[in-house]
Order: sequence, then structure tokens, then C-alpha cells
Amino acid sequence: MKNIVFSAFLWMLFGITLLLAKGVSAGTEIINTATLEYQINSVQYSATSNATLDKVDQIIDVSVVWNDTSPIIVASGEINRALTFKITNTGNGNDTFNLTYDIANPSSDFIVTNPRIFIDTNNNGVFDISVDHEAYSITLAADASSTIFLVSDMPTSSYISGSISSNAIEAKSTIGGSGAPGTIYPGKGTNGVFAVDGMSGGVSKAWGEYKMSNNLGVKLTKSATHSGTEVTTGTIVSYNIVVELQANGSADNLIITDAIPVGTTYVAGSLKLDSVSLTDASDSDSGKFTGSGIEVNLGTVTQTTGNPYMKNISFEVMIS
Repeated sequence: MKNIVFSAFLWMLFGITLLLAKGVSAGTEIINTATLEYQINSVQYSATSNATLDKVDQIIDVSVVWNDTSPIIVASGEINRALTFKITNTGNGNDTFNLTYDIANPSSDFIVTNPRIFIDTNNNGVFDISVDHEAYSITLAADASSTIFLVSDMPTSSYISGSISSNAIEAKSTIGGSGAPGTIYPGKGTNGVFAVDGMSGGVSKAWGEYKMSNNLGVKLTKSATHSGTEVTTGTIVSYNIVVELQANGSADNLIITDAIPVGTTYVAGSLKLDSVSLTDASDSDSGKFTGSGIEVNLGTVTQTTGNPYMKNISFEVMIS
């Protein structure tokens, strides 16, 4: 008498699930086998099928979100103001995304000028035009993220306080990016596997906002340059801080402080205000070195129409 039992490994069903699972890396090999067990005259026999090989398809997905917690306050005529976004490759394989901006939101009260996209080169989440680089594509591994900035100038015309400008960054996969989930690209995925647009359709767009203010405010812009082509022990880093008033009016007791970065030492006598040297000691001039940073007391400052207020503070440190 023959007792025949077919025992197909759960790998068969599990493998199919893996082929559809976005979290499994594209190109992963899924091997499936089945076994046959039977008895003849109470003797146990078994046999194993040939192995089937499948590779996980590449799911193309991306997410772009606006990272600022509230609208960025700006004033007429300002330049290089940044909106902060985060792009994440939510697919399961390496992908390169083209980056474009959109400043034409019909709901905006004003339109920015000179829009550009920058990558957060040093990953500190803060835009620095002297460090971060302008780019219109980015390559990310599966699940990897990067901070990107939309940097624009504000119109010189006057707008009422509270006016809003909405601006966006869009990321689109260079493999797919049809915008239609489920669109298939034979052989375009990692190691030649199928690629398919995921829930995002391979494209994502997020909007951020600038908010115009005519109220008096102070803007600080810091930049850095260094001696030589490499940053090593002994390299001199020169910092420059631009102090500007936003809108007309006066501010009292305006004091600028900046801590000396860890791993560096202050270069004695390097503190300057508008290229004029200040002593490091606490004396009659407006600047001093405190032992842990620099401090410049600008006192009462005023800006009027046609007479903008701007000061430049500079100092140097040496990398230890």
C-alpha cells in the first residue's frame, strides 16, 4: 500500500511575499524547493524537487517633506534665504532622484527670485552657502535620507506683514517616476531586475513657506573659509559674521557672541569689526575674547529708509 504525502516548503509562499515586500533589498535571491515523502510497504521514501530561483524586484518610492517647524520669516530684498526639506529613498534599492523647484504656487502673495537647490554637505541641518553645494540630483541607498535646501532671494518690493510665499521641491526617480503606482520597468532595477513604481509613483513633492515681516529684526549670516586645500592640524579657519537689520527701526544692546569650536583654538588678535582690529581684552573697544569665544557689543543700532544697517565681524581659529 502506498502512503503519499506532498510537503511543499513554506518558502514557496514566503518567497512570493518577499518578492512583493518593499523592505527586502532589490536583487535579493529567493530560492524555493519542494519535497515529496511517501511509503511503499511501510518503507519511507523522499525526494526533493529542483530549486527555483527568483530575484526581488526593485520598488521605486521616495518621500519629500518640509522640515521647518514654521514659515521662515523674511524681509524685502533679503538674499539666500533657505527652506529646509528632507528627502528619503523609501524604496528597496539604490536610486538617483532628479530635484526640481516650484515657485509658482497660485496661492502665494509674493514670488521669490533666484531659486536654487543645495545639498546639506556637512549634514548639520543648517544652510551654509560657503559649505553646502548646489545640486539638482541626489543618489540615495534604500531607506537613506538627506537634508536639502531651497534657497531664494526675496523681492525688493514692499509687502504687508504676514504675506506668504509657498515654494516646493520635487524629487523624481531616474529609474521610473511615472507618478502612477504599479508602473513596471523591465530590467531597469538593481542587477537587471524588474523595477516598479511604488505608492508614491516614484515622485514626491513638498511645499514650504516664507512669511514676510515688516517688523524690526536682526539677521546673522555666518560663513567660513580656510587656508590651503585640506583641513588638517594647523589649518587656519576664518569666520565672518554679517549683522543686518530687517526693516526700519532701532535695537538696543545688540551683542554678538560666538563660541570657539571644539578642536580649535582662537588665533589671538584676529577679531575685527568691519576690517578694523579689536583688542582681545575687555577694554574701551566693542570686542573681546572671553576665553571660550568672541563677543562684540554693537550697542544701539538703527536702520532707516535708504540707510541700511550692516556690520561684518571676523575672527580666526586654528585646528588643533
